[in-house]
Amino acid sequence: MSEGLGHEGEAVELKAEELRLVAIRRRATQLAVALVTEPFSADTHEQLQSYVERDADEAQVLVREVLALPPARLRERIAELTRSKTVQGEVTA
Repeated sequence: MSEGLGHEGEAVELKAEELRLVAIRRRATQLAVALVTEPFSADTHEQLQSYVERDADEAQVLVREVLALPPARLRERIAELTRSKTVQGEVTA
């Protein structure tokens, strides 16, 4: 990952990682809906395979990095995101 986590006390920007995690979560949510509504369709099977092969491991790494942030920095970043009226960046499905 191009922008890693810094040491405690440093400003940490996870913009690219945040966007990637949001995109993965969106696909996981779509997959969850498909598993409930059409569990035996070929499309659902393809979505599941794609998620496992493409997203699952990376999502675990990204979540661990976010959770490893010092609690104060994590609260600060959440506050930044919730205060912002717009969030710039592209999230692809």
